[in-house]
Amino acid sequence: MREYETVYIASPQLTEAQVDQLNTKLKGIIERHDGRLFYARNLGKKNLAYRIKKQTKGTYFCLDYASAGTCIVELERSLMLDESVLRFLTVVKAEKVDVDARAAEIEARGEASPVVEEREITQKEMAEVTEAAKEE
Repeated sequence: MREYETVYIASPQLTEAQVDQLNTKLKGIIERHDGRLFYARNLGKKNLAYRIKKQTKGTYFCLDYASAGTCIVELERSLMLDESVLRFLTVVKAEKVDVDARAAEIEARGEASPVVEEREITQKEMAEVTEAAKEE
């Protein structure tokens, strides 16, 4: 099995429920092809360098997983057909990976996270959101 990393940019207008649904669908595709999702991270909303599908901002997500090559075809097809996904990119991180050892390594470092990360917003993040809302 190979280890892959897929980063995709979703529309910033998606609700939490829609994000959960999309991430669950992607996790299902990976597991259906005997793959293993190591972690899925929400990297947050960021400004795009240029407009994509008339959007200037996007919510970034990163998936790290091990799977056979057939999984990538279906995963990318699903991302391509989903209108809420602006862009995506998949790269190979390692050619041959021991899935159990890699999963244990990630958990030991504390990187393992659920598909949708729930966390508290810091005061700094709240201030940034407030400023951005005032500018718009």
